[in-house]
Amino acid sequence: MSKTLVAYYSWTGHTRQIAEAIAAELGADVEQICEARSRSGWIAYFRSAWEVLQNKLVPIKVIEKDPSAYDLIVLGTPVWAGRMSSPLRAYVTQERQKFARIALFCTEGGANGEKALAQMAQLCGKQPAATLIVMERDIKSGAYQQKVADFTKALK
Repeated sequence: MSKTLVAYYSWTGHTRQIAEAIAAELGADVEQICEARSRSGWIAYFRSAWEVLQNKLVPIKVIEKDPSAYDLIVLGTPVWAGRMSSPLRAYVTQERQKFARIALFCTEGGANGEKALAQMAQLCGKQPAATLIVMERDIKSGAYQQKVADFTKALK
């Protein structure tokens, strides 16, 4: 079995929930991407949209796990304005040279998960071994569990 790292950014906790479920299924290590600056208040929604539309690289805290020590990196992000989150963009830009093989997932409230996943794959410069889109309604209903099981089965 390969050594796997699940690296993700989560603002509301939805992406964290899916990342933890994936990590549990795969017996993977977890790296939560944390921002150096707080993202709170109503202005944060506008800031988030502006950052992703401008492809901004935001400062992130020092990571703990070296991606080059893993055979598979599973990357997760919420979808913001149809794109990957700016903190995950910063992580991928900083670490992508160390990725051996990737798999991608995103959480979304509405639409454009496919677009965000394509953006992630392009930035990584690799085709993902598997992809997963989880809708907010799937998280609330528990339907995400079967989706996670199918996704992780494709990676084993």
